[in-house]
Order: sequence, then C-alpha cells, then structure tokens
Amino acid sequence: MNISVVILTKNEEVDIEGCLASVGWSNDIWVLDSESEDKTVEIATRNGASVRVRRFDGFASQRNFGLRELPYRHEWLLILDADERVTVELRQALMRFVETASPAVAAGRIQRRDFFMNRWLRHAQISP
Repeated sequence: MNISVVILTKNEEVDIEGCLASVGWSNDIWVLDSESEDKTVEIATRNGASVRVRRFDGFASQRNFGLRELPYRHEWLLILDADERVTVELRQALMRFVETASPAVAAGRIQRRDFFMNRWLRHAQISP
C-alpha cells in the first residue's frame, strides 16, 4: 500500500508493539519519539520501524516536524499515536481512499471510535 505511517511516542513501551503490528501492511513506518526513557525506541527498531528521536516542544511542533522533516517513501501519510490501532476495515478504507482520491485532494479525515477497557465510548469526541 502506498501509505507511509508516523507514530508519535513518549514512553510507549506498553502500546508501541500493538500499534506497529496494526500497520505492518505499510513498507514505510516511522516512530517519532520524544526522548523516551523506557524501551519504546528499542521495541520500535526491533519491529522494523525507522526511528527519529526529537526533544518534545509541543504537540503541534512535534507533528509538524514529522510532516515536514522525515523522508517518507509515499505521498500519503497516516499519523497515529502509539495507543491507536488500524483495523482491517480501516486499512481497506484507506486503500480505497488512496486509490480513488482526485489529484486535487490533499488530506482525508478518519471517523474514529474511542475505547476504554474494551468498551466503545459512543459519545466521546468525534465517534459516530
């Protein structure tokens, strides 16, 4: 699939492996780490992700650095936090979107579902 992935992290050793597994379909996975003090970087590297460490100076700054400074292979980029997962259904929707997007389209938005303790939080944020 022609989508690069960047995962923003800071001390995410508990979640990073599951997130990486959910995007294993991409051949261009980056972890932009905010100087973790745990095994986040080691786990990400062991699982085949490219890793860049950068001091955290704000969420917007970190995300913008990731957007502008990492050498992605693909034109499309999926930005995730380590506690997020890409389901099979979402992967299929992403594939359809990339395949059918007009050249004038620069971005897409994902309608997400938030879960807590395996329970869908139906009225949280932009959940359906």
